[in-house]
Amino acid sequence: MPEISPTLPKAFLIDLDGTLYFKGEPCPGAIETVNYLRQEKYQLRFLTNTTAKTPKMLHKQMLTLGFDIYEDEIFNATYACLQYLRSQPKNRCHFMVDEAVKTFFKEVPMDNDAPDFVVVGDYGERFDFHTLNHAFRLLMDGAELIALQKGLYWFSSEGMFLDCGAFVTLLEAATGKTAKVMGKPSETFFTIALESLQLSLSEVVVVGDDITSDIVGAERMKMQSILVKTGKFKPDQLKNPVAKPTWVLDCVSELRQLF
Repeated sequence: MPEISPTLPKAFLIDLDGTLYFKGEPCPGAIETVNYLRQEKYQLRFLTNTTAKTPKMLHKQMLTLGFDIYEDEIFNATYACLQYLRSQPKNRCHFMVDEAVKTFFKEVPMDNDAPDFVVVGDYGERFDFHTLNHAFRLLMDGAELIALQKGLYWFSSEGMFLDCGAFVTLLEAATGKTAKVMGKPSETFFTIALESLQLSLSEVVVVGDDITSDIVGAERMKMQSILVKTGKFKPDQLKNPVAKPTWVLDCVSELRQLF
């Protein structure tokens, strides 16, 4: 196991789904781990690519599961997208997101005929030929593509489901355009969370189960990282890893043994 950095961490950027909970239930020892980190006075931020819910909705969910988490500590791709759109001089959008999430973007002008951006998030069963072909035509007519995140699948108590990244990849292939990704592993997303901490990169550790988003994102930002063997983790991901975590733990509860 690698030695702990001479600069001890002061904060953790922790993933939610697959790291703290999985299939609607807390991971073993996850609640106790969050409580321990609070007790030890670490700053906490919770970064998730979940796009079917707003930060307020995610906060309510985490409280229901028993976690001591505050709403202003939660950063998801939806929040990052709103921040990005606020910075754009032209930001008319066609949204492919859940209706509850669409209200989160109420300050952004919506245009389903000639938008500046096509924003793709969780759209569930509405990802059909008609909606995808309409988005395809808008992109071919000049709109730019925004992906709230590019996860290919996710888990629920009912099993595996295709995630919005699968449909973003389809639109990229059809149009030749590259989506601007709002969630992990984008540097934009991590930077937003880091700005709220006002700490150096060496003082922050990323914790997550997804090597392609959590660990890749940490490596791009030159931060230390912890990969947990829960959620999306697969053993073969460590044979030729797309990014190398600083530590690999069986579950998030082992974090208490490190720091």
